Parts: sequence; structure tokens; C-alpha cells
Amino acid sequence: MSSSDNNNSSERSRRPFIGLQWDCCGVYSRVYRRAEANHYLGRCPRCGKSVRIEVAPGGTDARFFRVR
Repeated sequence: MSSSDNNNSSERSRRPFIGLQWDCCGVYSRVYRRAEANHYLGRCPRCGKSVRIEVAPGGTDARFFRVR
């Protein structure tokens, strides 16, 4: 593993993420917050279904969600 790979993986681990359980295909994925810090964009790793989750003031502290 090169040093650039190490830097990339450590940078990703510090980025906020949420966990999504995709009911469509029964799989789990992590979705990282966009650079603008106002939403998350996720796509099912099997079928490609997409979801956009907004970050709002006074939102929730939950880190895991089901996508139906």
C-alpha cells in the first residue's frame, strides 16, 4: 500500500457517514457526507436505487437508517 493510499483511507475514516440498510436487496452500505456538508447521497450497491438524505438543524443523532 502506498502512502497516498494510507492518506486517502485515513481521510475517509474521519468523514462523517451514515449506515443504510437497503430493503430492496437486503444489503448494507456506508454513505459519506458530501463536501458541502448539507446532504448524503446513497446508491444501493446491487440494484442502483438512490436516496438523498438532507442534513438539517435539529435533525437526528441516528447513524443507521433503512431505505424502503
